[in-house]
Amino acid sequence: MDFRAVLGTSNKRRLALVEKLYYHRSGWSSIQLISELNCSLPILLNDIELINEEYPRFQITKIKGLYQLIVDKKVSLGNLYANILNTSPEFQIIEELLYEECENITALAKKLYLSSSNTQRYLKKIEKALTLAGLELCYRPLRVEGNEGEIRHFYYRFYSERQVSFESTLPKLPLKHYHIIEQYIQEFVKVNQIHEKYVFQKRLIYNFYISVWRMKNGHEYPKEELRTEGLDLPLNLSYKLLKHSVREGVEMDLTPDMVRDSLWLLFSDSVVFSISHREYAIADNKKYQRLFMQHHELVEAYNKMLGYRLDKQSQINLATVLSNDFYLHDPQGRYVCLLWRNRTIFLSEVSKVYSRGVERVWELVQEFVDRYGMYQEEDFIRNYVYLLITTEERGLEWLASQEPFLRLLLLSDLTPTEESFLAKQISDTIYGNFLLVHFEKLSGGTPQLHNELKNYDCLITTGSAEGLPEDYPVVVIDPFLTKQSRRWIQDTINELEEKRSFVSVLE
Repeated sequence: MDFRAVLGTSNKRRLALVEKLYYHRSGWSSIQLISELNCSLPILLNDIELINEEYPRFQITKIKGLYQLIVDKKVSLGNLYANILNTSPEFQIIEELLYEECENITALAKKLYLSSSNTQRYLKKIEKALTLAGLELCYRPLRVEGNEGEIRHFYYRFYSERQVSFESTLPKLPLKHYHIIEQYIQEFVKVNQIHEKYVFQKRLIYNFYISVWRMKNGHEYPKEELRTEGLDLPLNLSYKLLKHSVREGVEMDLTPDMVRDSLWLLFSDSVVFSISHREYAIADNKKYQRLFMQHHELVEAYNKMLGYRLDKQSQINLATVLSNDFYLHDPQGRYVCLLWRNRTIFLSEVSKVYSRGVERVWELVQEFVDRYGMYQEEDFIRNYVYLLITTEERGLEWLASQEPFLRLLLLSDLTPTEESFLAKQISDTIYGNFLLVHFEKLSGGTPQLHNELKNYDCLITTGSAEGLPEDYPVVVIDPFLTKQSRRWIQDTINELEEKRSFVSVLE
C-alpha cells in the first residue's frame, strides 16, 4: 500500500494525471483522460492549468488534439513526488509525528500555520492510513507507535522519497553533522568489510538520523533483537566526533549501545551485506536462518525455471537479497511506501514485452507465499517478482529460451540486403524464443503460400494480408521497423506464447 490516501481528492487526481502523461509520452485525448480520471472536462482543464502554474518543469500542452507532458531534462517524476512530500500539509504532519514536539492538535496547527479543523481532518486520514499499515497514531504528544523497525523504515522511505538531489534533505541536521555521520558510516563499513555501495551507505545515514530522534523520544529498538557479535563499532576519533554532534544536535550522550540501536538495520540482521555477517546471522539468528532457507528454496525453484543458469554463489546472493527486503516486515502485514510506485510501473512496462516471463515468475512466487502462508499481499508478491527479475538481468532472456520455438515467416518484396537488415532488427529487438525464416519460394501463388503457412506460427509481411485465412496470425509492417511495428510483432508473439501455454496446460 502507499500513502496517497492521505492526499485530498483533487491532489490525488492531479498526481494521477501527471503520471498517466509521464508514462504515455505519445499523449492522451481529453475524452481518454476524462474517462481515466473520472472527472469532467472543466475539472480536467482546471487541473492542467494549476499543474502548469505550480510545476514549471512539468508542462502539459496540447499537440494535434492530444495532451502531452513536457518534462525538463534535468528532472524526473521523483521531483514531483518530493515536492508533494515537502509542501502538502498531510505529509508535513507525518514528518512532525517523528519529532513529537507537538503536545496536541492546537500546537500542531499553530506550528504548521493550519486551522485546527483542517489539522484534525488531516490527522483522521493519516490515522486511517497508519492503521492500515499496522501502525498507530497516538496523542499527547502526537506520535507514531508500533513495530519499531517498521516505523523507522517508514520514515526512511519518507525522507528518501523526499530527496531531490545528492545532498541530504534531512531537516534539523546541519551539513557538518551530516558529514560527521557520513564519515562514521564509511569507517563502520570499512571495518566490517561491507560492500561499499552509495545507496546502502546513504540508507544507513538516514536510518541513523531517524533512530536518534526515536531514541530521544523514548523509542528504543528491542535490545534482545540486536546482535552483540559479528559486527564491530569504531570507537576512535570518528566516534568522538559523532558523539559530539549528537550532543550538540539532540542533547543526548551517545553510547556504544545507542550506536548499535541507531544502526539497527545491520545489528538486527534486517540487512546483511557481507559474507561474514551472513554466516553469523545464519548461525545464531533463528528467524534469519528460517527466512534465508525459505528464500533459498524460492531461488532454487527460480533457477530450475531458468534452466539451471545460476551457480551456487549466485543463488546464495539472490537469497540474501530477498531476505534483506523481507526480514524486517511482518509476514502478515502490509508492504508500505509513500508515493513512489516505481517497481509497480517497472513490472507493468516490462510485461508489455516480456509478458509470459513475468507471468511465470508471478506464478512461482504466488505458489511460494501460499505454501508458507507469508507475505501474501499483492504488493509483497509484486516486490518478490521485481527482485527476482532485476537481480539477474539475463533472467527474462533465459526464461524465453525455456519456451518452445515459434516459427515466424518473413515475406517481403525488399531486396535481399534490405530484408536481411529488417530480419536482424526483428531478431535483435523482439523478445521471445523464435526462429525467423525468409520466404524464398516463387511459384504456386496463394494456394502454395497457404500450404506453406501451415509450417509456421505467424506471418510477418511488408505486403498485404488480404486473401489469407482470417484466423491466421499476420503482422503487416512497413519496409523498416518502427516503434509501432515492434509493438505489433511483440504483442503477437506474446499472444502466441500464452495460447501455446494454455493449450499445454489443458493437455
